[in-house]
Amino acid sequence: MSIRRSLAAGAAVATAFLPSLLSAVPAQAAVIPGVGSAPLVAYADRNFTGAKQSYGAGVFDAAKKELGVVGNDAITSLYVASGYRALACDNGGSEGNVNKGSLGTCRYYDAGLHEFVGGELNDKISLLAVMGKPVKGAAVTAFQDTKFTGTSLPLGSGGFGQVAGNLSTLADSVKSLKITDGYRVVTCDHDAKPGTASLDLGKCRLFRGGEHATVGSDMEKKISLVAVGAPPLIATSDANMGGLRQTFNPGVHTGLANELATVGNDKISSLRVGDGWRVVGCRNDSTGPTGQGDLGLCRMFGAGEYNLGGNALNDGISTLVVQAGPASGNLLNVYADRDFKGAAATFGPGIYTAGDLAPVGNDAVSSLRVPGVGRAVLCDNDSGQNLGTCRLFVKSDHLFVGGDLNDKTSLIALAP
Repeated sequence: MSIRRSLAAGAAVATAFLPSLLSAVPAQAAVIPGVGSAPLVAYADRNFTGAKQSYGAGVFDAAKKELGVVGNDAITSLYVASGYRALACDNGGSEGNVNKGSLGTCRYYDAGLHEFVGGELNDKISLLAVMGKPVKGAAVTAFQDTKFTGTSLPLGSGGFGQVAGNLSTLADSVKSLKITDGYRVVTCDHDAKPGTASLDLGKCRLFRGGEHATVGSDMEKKISLVAVGAPPLIATSDANMGGLRQTFNPGVHTGLANELATVGNDKISSLRVGDGWRVVGCRNDSTGPTGQGDLGLCRMFGAGEYNLGGNALNDGISTLVVQAGPASGNLLNVYADRDFKGAAATFGPGIYTAGDLAPVGNDAVSSLRVPGVGRAVLCDNDSGQNLGTCRLFVKSDHLFVGGDLNDKTSLIALAP
């Protein structure tokens, strides 16, 4: 059953249509199958072919194994959704290259189709920063002078640049930074004008959470672009993002596996979902003796901030799935009929709604295999305040999904 009700304020609106093209690809180019609503999709081969990985807004570092299915030194083409910008660099945050040093060759990619990232970066990308519109906040503070003195400018998340004027008087003046734990910042000494398909950004540097009394003598008073990457999900124990705080990267996180330990199982009262990300939150976390278990009430959250007070999930979340969009891989095989018969489809990590379930299709799954380390959540609705019946499946051959999900699956959320 597929329910197409609008989500709460701030929820992401899914679309599979390409943005206005700012690269050399003709404007009449066809829709790329499987793009979904992700802000960025990276591909291993030219012309949006080969292995693919979707990303929400944020900073993704190969040194932390965050480039997903495509992997390090393997990206050849990029799709950047309307309203987003991306930068790509051939160095990541390996040892000795965080908070100092250079990210090597870095290029800017505006919204559109980039069928080839260019010879300088082909099969060399180790870091991606995906920037949405700049958001007000104080996750990062930039200072005009070293040691956090002089004029200061609070920054939320997204891309802040000299060209757009949202670095205010600190364009080419930043000398020190304070960064909230869990956030990441990429600074560059060049910026790009809107509509510029691709551009060399000069020297760029990656900073992680902490106090940086200097951005480095070679970057002081030179920073023209600041990309602030927020965590995909922040959960807190109190309302209004107060109390105990835990950040979550893409994946399936359960109380059963002690993966909610910092904020606490059945203790979450507010959520902040990053730009371009989607989250499924459920009351239960058991997989049961046969590798499948009822997750109770589940809800989908799009980008935005949510107070759960008065909601049945307040102080009741035991499972969280955080993902952006479709990706290649073999984490889950689904079949239209029992006993692995009928039409079949294979899925990699991501969140898939009714329109993404071809060739098996919406309301059609009857059996499935989880061949390895994947964990898969299947639900009979794909939007709204209640996702209906949801089950968590782990490694096993599931000859039948159960009468309550048979021919009813409209949402699949899975991760390693």
